[in-house]
Amino acid sequence: MKSLTFLFFAVFSAIAFAQTGVVEGVITDKDYDDEPVAFASVQLKGTTLGAQSDMEGKYKIVAPVGTYTVVVTFVGMTTVEISDVEIKDGFTTTINVPMSSSADALEDVIITVAKTRESTEVLLEEKKKAVVIKQSIGAEELSQKGVSDAEGAVTKVSGISKASGVKNVFVRGLGDRYNSTSLNGLPLPSEDPEYKNISLDFFGSDLIETVDVNKVFNANITGDNSGAGINVDLKGLTQKSALEFGLSTGANFQTLGEDWRSINGEGFFGFSDSDVPVNDLSQYSFSNDINPEDSSDPLINTGFNIAGGKRFDFENGTKLNVYGLAVFDNSYRYLEGRIQNTNSVGSIFLDQDAVKYQYGVSQIGMLNLDYSFDKNRIELISMLIHKNTQSLEEYSGIDNPEQDGDRIFNRRQQTNDNTLWVNQLLSSFSLNDFTELSVDLSFNNVNGNEPDRRDFQYLLRGGFASPDIDSAGNNQRYFSTMDENDFNAQTAVELNLNKDQDSDLLNRINAGAGYRYVQHDFSATIFTHNFGTRVPVDVNNPDAVYNQTNLSSGNFLLETGRGRASNPNVFDPFVYNGTKSVLNANADYVRSISDNFVFNVGLRFENVSQETTFNTNIANSDLNGPSEIDENFILPSLSLKYNFSEDLIARFAASKTYILPRFKETAPFRYDNPGGVATQGNPELDVSDVYNFDLAFEYYPNKGEILSVTAYYKNILDPISRTEIPSGGNTLTYLNVGETATVLGAEFELRKNLFVRELPSIEEGDETLTREEALRFGLNASFLHSVVDLEDPLAQFSEDESQLEGASPLLINADLNYNFFLNKTNINTAVVFNYFYDRVYSVGTRGFENIIEKSVPTLDFVTGVKLNDSSSLSFKVKNILNPEVILEREGISSGAGDVELSNFRRGVDASIGYSYKF
Repeated sequence: MKSLTFLFFAVFSAIAFAQTGVVEGVITDKDYDDEPVAFASVQLKGTTLGAQSDMEGKYKIVAPVGTYTVVVTFVGMTTVEISDVEIKDGFTTTINVPMSSSADALEDVIITVAKTRESTEVLLEEKKKAVVIKQSIGAEELSQKGVSDAEGAVTKVSGISKASGVKNVFVRGLGDRYNSTSLNGLPLPSEDPEYKNISLDFFGSDLIETVDVNKVFNANITGDNSGAGINVDLKGLTQKSALEFGLSTGANFQTLGEDWRSINGEGFFGFSDSDVPVNDLSQYSFSNDINPEDSSDPLINTGFNIAGGKRFDFENGTKLNVYGLAVFDNSYRYLEGRIQNTNSVGSIFLDQDAVKYQYGVSQIGMLNLDYSFDKNRIELISMLIHKNTQSLEEYSGIDNPEQDGDRIFNRRQQTNDNTLWVNQLLSSFSLNDFTELSVDLSFNNVNGNEPDRRDFQYLLRGGFASPDIDSAGNNQRYFSTMDENDFNAQTAVELNLNKDQDSDLLNRINAGAGYRYVQHDFSATIFTHNFGTRVPVDVNNPDAVYNQTNLSSGNFLLETGRGRASNPNVFDPFVYNGTKSVLNANADYVRSISDNFVFNVGLRFENVSQETTFNTNIANSDLNGPSEIDENFILPSLSLKYNFSEDLIARFAASKTYILPRFKETAPFRYDNPGGVATQGNPELDVSDVYNFDLAFEYYPNKGEILSVTAYYKNILDPISRTEIPSGGNTLTYLNVGETATVLGAEFELRKNLFVRELPSIEEGDETLTREEALRFGLNASFLHSVVDLEDPLAQFSEDESQLEGASPLLINADLNYNFFLNKTNINTAVVFNYFYDRVYSVGTRGFENIIEKSVPTLDFVTGVKLNDSSSLSFKVKNILNPEVILEREGISSGAGDVELSNFRRGVDASIGYSYKF
């Protein structure tokens, strides 16, 4: 009994998979010009695993790791046996078999092995074999559902959603701070200091083989994680040689026909100059105009990608795969909406119409060198991603008017120019039949710049015909740069204790260690224009006022937070700098007690040292730094799996994790957002501890089908939430809002083949056209209840408790997918639906109730047509319902009704694409 108690509460965990791979290929008739052989039997000798070739001669078998003899038979042809075929975990072994009535076909068999997990069936089989609860989505499903990037991919997973206009995703109601992001298993930095995780839309579907979502902690991933560990696995070369290019075009229907305005100084390709052009406050040496440009751009979205590679086989048996890709995408979007805000007694002091012109452009380049020898492998990946977003926003209406009739006009021109450079060295070595060693290194650099943000507000007291320049604080040019270097090293050894190679029982130990060091530097220079009094201005030509002549004449003073006219050469920017080092050691043990019961226990130790120093625009002696965190974490977890039958599985998991505040959250720097809402950090934030429990039941009725139900519970100590603080304006900050928060939820997933059938063939001249069709349905839903006890007396919370920030009580993802095959032509059509119910955006304080992000339904239509082995077409219509995206403040304690703080519609997007494989 003591040993069982110890086992249950043991401080060990990790993810462990009953490893699987794939055998696939094409069966052809050597005697008849290599025509495909349909309905040939392909069997793994000595097992029940096998498949039948389809009308194109294609077959696929998912099988456990091992060495097999592949037997191919067809009536009237000589049986072909290929021995010593090794199936590796996560790899696809391709065997193309030419059959003949003679016995020499074996000489023409070609075997290639490549890593690929793109197939939906492979990933579902992997989920079935896994010890812990994990979900993955591969390139095949991304294509079928019209997903364009990793962000869209994870929102197709149960319990995951995204807010419109907000970066990153919510997992089980837990937002950005509770998740972690990695690439090929190595951590990634964020391009935006406001967020912990990199924006997943950096990774377009051209790059992705799979996206894995680990909702259950294991010893192999960071402990700074409670919602999910999201890992993007990149594509590589999967055949002897490949070359493919694609073109796409499309538009947003709401944008077409609009008179477009763009930011002066920015261009089509989005390469911005981040240098501050002024080094003397007596010189108005800005290189860009304040006045925007009226553009003649056609407002048509475009995309181009090219990818390819080649495998080199050397005489000594080693292989080198060389693979690369280049991608270009851009898009235009026009938005109209409204923003409002209230004071603590419910009176509206801000009510403005809003217009937004948004242009985004990105470029990606990647090179992958994959060298293998014997059972060893070394892979080098270098990837550069540049993403530029330009947003010109105009607001018109009231903003706390001094007199009746006062209105303002505000124009904000903002560019976010981000570059991510990733370098990874991945290696695995087979030391002997029972021991595997991996050593992985990475260096990442990310730059997130906001060059020359122009934010100018004008008073319309005399109407739009005679505006005046407003106060100096409302007339700014803002420059910020963020630079982060991220170094990672990790190694792991896996020891197979099961010496019986014919046994399927798991008995394995994994041990590893790693180190991560992050250097984060942020600086911001803010220029204000102080006229001393209001002066007239033409809003369509503000550069006639903001210029060197008026500065030299003393009509206004150019100032920064440090420098004044009396000291014009003081240019110390507002800064904060952070360093973080994480040293970890981990171990886990996986053991099959029987054919039906597997346990997995592990332990992860992390020493975390984080320091943030700052000299910012918040003048408050109570906020003197630095902010320091230096803690050791011992993080246990346990996973149990029991097979009632081969197709009915129960799982249980328990773990402890933690949540670390970000650098910006601990730096008291005030950042002004559009609409007059600012955010600033809090150096007093503490680490949150999280206890996680999961229980799941899964049923796999047929190939490619699943029915699963998962219940989960989380207890969060010292939870961090975004909330308002008692200060001038509407300022949001981050607080440990109470002692505890709890999350209780359930997830449901269903994948069902409604029918898969062969249709009568069609005779067309001398050719017989074979037909098949399939209709598949997918549904996943998440139900969640969360409670946060609000106890911080300084925050002046409006209520004693609240839902957790970002926690939606209901999430639904559904899709209906139809496939039609006509010989080598394939038509795939899908209707995809997503929905989340109302969720908390910000916790209410000072008499306000919570700010709520209102529910949003999304409906997409996707069609793909495979014209032949080389050519494909795609057609997508997204956001068909075009719902309003609304932030709403609940009725305040004084009894006033709900107030919409913002609302807009994103418009319907349509695109068409063409790809060709050589």
